[in-house]
Amino acid sequence: MNTLRRAVLILILFLPLAMNVQAQTEVDVIHLKNGSQFEGKILEYQQGSMLRFELRSGGVIEFKEEEISQVEQGWLSSEADRQEMPSNPSPKKKSYAFKEKGFYNATYFSTLSGSVDEAFQLGLGIHNVTGYQLHRMLGLGFGFGVDTYSFDNGETLYPVFAEARGYLSPKKVSPYYSGSLGYGFAFRNSDDFINKANGGLFYRAALGLRLGADKDTNVLADIGYQYQAAFFERRTEFQNEIEEKRLEFNRIVIRIGLIF
Repeated sequence: MNTLRRAVLILILFLPLAMNVQAQTEVDVIHLKNGSQFEGKILEYQQGSMLRFELRSGGVIEFKEEEISQVEQGWLSSEADRQEMPSNPSPKKKSYAFKEKGFYNATYFSTLSGSVDEAFQLGLGIHNVTGYQLHRMLGLGFGFGVDTYSFDNGETLYPVFAEARGYLSPKKVSPYYSGSLGYGFAFRNSDDFINKANGGLFYRAALGLRLGADKDTNVLADIGYQYQAAFFERRTEFQNEIEEKRLEFNRIVIRIGLIF
């Protein structure tokens, strides 16, 4: 009987401990860069691509590798400590994810407003800039474009320029500056009777806003001043006379574009 009592006593003493060990299960823990944490089981991992994860609630979610900061496997977790998680959680996006360092490409469409002989004149342009952002306040790039200052007279130039830009605030909407300096090329145009054309100095300064603060693509909008020197020699259509024009285009430029 003493032996039986001793066995029952041992069973009573160790039963809670055994039940606690049985209640504990191994879980994997995913830590995201935005501070979120998920517990469950890793189903599949493709290096450099994604990780499929089964949550404790039974839902399955996929994470991109660049979203993950740390993975912990084989953690013991008791049923009492489990927290119910939504079956389809959506990780929070960082409010500010703009790439402050690295290569960038920006494409702009612009309007060129000015006056000629006291008459309003509207031109259009398109520019593309590729560069490297050294840090938020300074990036350097190289660009080219097409600017038509007068559609009636065929006065189109092709600027090639260096650019500096910077963003003044680490927020979703940030003021920014840009400045460009280069040379605008001009070419003959028989359709508009231009038999000789020379380009000249080109520069532009602008202030604007970057909208979005996403690491992939952001919208840019700015307003500034643009200068372009040029020379055109034209043979008039009716009197067959030679007309020479040395021009300095001073334009208010309004641009909208995308940067990625």
